Amino acid sequence: MLRGLHREWKQPVAFYLICRRNKDETLVIFLMEVLDACHNAGLVVVATICDMGASNVRALKLLGVSEKTPFFRFRDQEIAAVFDPPHLLKCTRNLFFKYDVMNVGLGVVVNGQPLTGTAKWADILKVYELDKQNVLYRVMRHVTDRHLKPFAQDAMKVSLAAQVMSTSVAAAIDTHVTAGKEKCF
Repeated sequence: MLRGLHREWKQPVAFYLICRRNKDETLVIFLMEVLDACHNAGLVVVATICDMGASNVRALKLLGVSEKTPFFRFRDQEIAAVFDPPHLLKCTRNLFFKYDVMNVGLGVVVNGQPLTGTAKWADILKVYELDKQNVLYRVMRHVTDRHLKPFAQDAMKVSLAAQVMSTSVAAAIDTHVTAGKEKCF
């Protein structure tokens, strides 16, 4: 699928069926075919976007994409390799669901003090339970049990991940911590 940056258009350009064997190398070949066709048609491709599927990640590595070089070269042009933001949001939520996040010297300052500590999924669960008790005014009004205990299809829904990783959830946590009701982080 191609999409314009300066004008609103998008166009499907290719559809490939890929077998499991040599999938990474095959993806690279197909991408080069599409880029070549775009170049021959006079289009300038500036970025590719894909989800974080293992085959896509390995294909980008074959092209030389890394943290230090988030692009690859095609016909003397740098093409940025971008992971799809909705997939990144879901992945962040899913990793946070499994692992704690440590804040070590990220430069965040609160009340003149550097913010340090560990964020835990359990902190969100605690504040959610407290917020649910407030019938008249809920800060986390869009968050439900489906958001916080995602199973099967719910784990794949971007909207649920976005609502958990939102400013309203951060505000609820901050409110409870500031009020001294909960010791989080």
